[in-house]
Amino acid sequence: MLSIVFGVLGAVCLVNIRTVPAALLLAVTGFIFAGINIFIDAKYEIHDRKFPLGYIGMILSSLPVLFLLAFIFLRR
Repeated sequence: MLSIVFGVLGAVCLVNIRTVPAALLLAVTGFIFAGINIFIDAKYEIHDRKFPLGYIGMILSSLPVLFLLAFIFLRR
């Protein structure tokens, strides 16, 4: 759940260009929690959901990074 929370907060921080550093910090934190969640699900073979929450958190946490990459490459 923490990876989803940090991913959503990171995505919300993309509203203003001045909050992109905070979004990247939240994205790194979301990646860490998503990685831990995915690792624990794989280690203990937890298959209670069709799509684990760790993947959703990782997708949401990748939005600030993708935004920054698009901003850099499309600005040229």
